[in-house]
Amino acid sequence: MNVEIVFPSPQWELLHGHLLEAPPNPGALGADEQLAFVLAAPARSPEGVRLTVRETIPARPQDLEHRSPAAIAPNAEFVAAALTRCRQEGWSLIEAHSHPFSRGPGTTFSAVDLTCDRAKMPRVARLLPEHALHATMVFGRSSLDAHYYDRDSASIRPVHRVSILGVRGGAPRLTRIEPTGMADVGRTAVRRFPRPRRRTDDTAGAATDDRHDRQLPLLGRETQAALAEATVAIVGLGGLGSFTALECAHLGIGGLVLVDPDTVERSNLNRLLGATEADTGRAKVDVYADLARAVAPTTTVDAVRGPILGGQALDRVRAADLLLGCVDNHGARLVLNQLAVQYVIPYLDAGTGARIDDTNRVTHVGGQVQAVLPGIGCLECRGFIDARRAAFDLAPPHVRSREIAHGYGTRDPAPSVVFLNGVVASLLVAQAVQLLSGALPAPSGGSVPAITLYDLLSPSLAPVGVEPTETCPTCGVDGVTALADLSPLHSAGAVPAPPAARYAETRKRSDA
Repeated sequence: MNVEIVFPSPQWELLHGHLLEAPPNPGALGADEQLAFVLAAPARSPEGVRLTVRETIPARPQDLEHRSPAAIAPNAEFVAAALTRCRQEGWSLIEAHSHPFSRGPGTTFSAVDLTCDRAKMPRVARLLPEHALHATMVFGRSSLDAHYYDRDSASIRPVHRVSILGVRGGAPRLTRIEPTGMADVGRTAVRRFPRPRRRTDDTAGAATDDRHDRQLPLLGRETQAALAEATVAIVGLGGLGSFTALECAHLGIGGLVLVDPDTVERSNLNRLLGATEADTGRAKVDVYADLARAVAPTTTVDAVRGPILGGQALDRVRAADLLLGCVDNHGARLVLNQLAVQYVIPYLDAGTGARIDDTNRVTHVGGQVQAVLPGIGCLECRGFIDARRAAFDLAPPHVRSREIAHGYGTRDPAPSVVFLNGVVASLLVAQAVQLLSGALPAPSGGSVPAITLYDLLSPSLAPVGVEPTETCPTCGVDGVTALADLSPLHSAGAVPAPPAARYAETRKRSDA
C-alpha cells in the first residue's frame, strides 16, 4: 500500500519551523531535538492512502520527559491527550521529531528511533480507530524520512512521499518529497517529485517524446517529466473544458480524468473544439477521450460520464494531482470547492461571461481563473458561490421541476464564443503548468493572485489578491480543510454535508 502524507503549506511551515528552530548560536551543532504530534485524516483510493494534515501540535517544554541534542521523549499526559483526540475525532496520528545535527541529504531514523518504533507502533495502532494509521517522521535540516505501521502485515513500511500544497516563494506550488534522505526540504528550497503513476511500456517514454521538443526550451526536461507523471481531472467539457482537455493532451500530461454528464448537441458545435456533426448525440467524455488519445497516445484517459457527485466521478477526481473546473453552474463549483479544500487538492476554476444591457449593447466580455489553495482562500469565502442556485443545481430532478414550475431556474443560456473560451482556457492551463512544476516564474508582484481577470474589450489581464476569511464554512478555522474521508461528500442528487459537522461535534465532546 502506498502512503502519502499531504501538508497544507501553513501546517508544513508550522511543523518545520518548530522542529528546526534556529539554535541560539547559528554556528552551533548542539541544538536540542524537538517533537510534535500531527493529526491527519485518511483519504483512501485505489492508488493507496493519503494522510491529509489537519492540525500540528508542537510539544512545549512542559510536554516533555526529557530533551537533548540526541534524544527526546514526550510525557504521558501529552501522549494521552493526542490519543484521546484521535479516538474521539477519528484522526490518524503522525509523530514528528528532529535530528538538528543532520545537515546533509541522508537524514533517517537512528537505531534508537527504530527500536522504539518497533516496540511502540503495534501498541499505538491498537489504540487508534480502525481506519486510522500511525506514522512517524524525522526531520534533518535539509532532508527527512518517514514510515508507518501496516496493520495487515504487522510491519513498519516506508511512506512513499510527502507533499506540500500552497503558496511558497510567491507562487503556487505542489511540492513532492521522497523520504529517506531526499534533499532540499526547507522553507525556500524544495525539490519536486511528481506522483508515481501506474504506467505501461508505451507511457514509459512519454517525458522524452520528441513531439514535445519545441516546448522543452521554455519548460525544460524536468517539467516535461513532471507533466508526464501528473494526473489532472477536468470537470466540465463545454467550451472551456474542450480547449482545456486538448491543451493538456498536447502538453503531455500523463493522465487525464474527464468528467461530464452530457452529450454533444448541435448548439454546442460553435464552441466545442474538435467536435463535429458526426459527434452529435455522443457523450462528451467519449468524444474528448478519443480526441485526447489521438493527440497523445501515451496519455492515460479515464472518461467518466456522470455528475461530479456520482460515486465513480468522486473516486477518480479525488485521486488526481490537480482539479481543473470548467463548469457552468454553482452546484458543481460548490462540490469542487469543497472537494479541493477537504482533500487538500489544488483546484483551478475557470469561467467566462458577457453582459448585455437593455439596448442589446455588449458592455463587458471576459473571464477569470481562480486558484483554491491553502492560505489564499476558496470560492465560497470570495462570494463566488450562490447558495440558492447551488442548491437548485444539486437538487433531485423532481425538486428542480417544482422550482422551474414556480419560475426559478428558467434563465436563457449564457452567451459563449470559441475565441473567449480559448483565451481563458489557455490561461487556466498555463497556471496548471506553473502549479505542477514551478516552471514559469512567479508574478512580478512577488505573490500569486487568487484571481486573474481577463477583459476582452480592453483587452487586459488583472491579478486580484484576496485574503481568506477565517469564518468561511469551507476553508476557515472550523471548515473542512484536510478532513478527507472523515467528512464524506454525499452521493449524486444531494447537497454536500454541512461543512465540518462531524468535526465540530467531536471537538465539543473532546473539549467537554
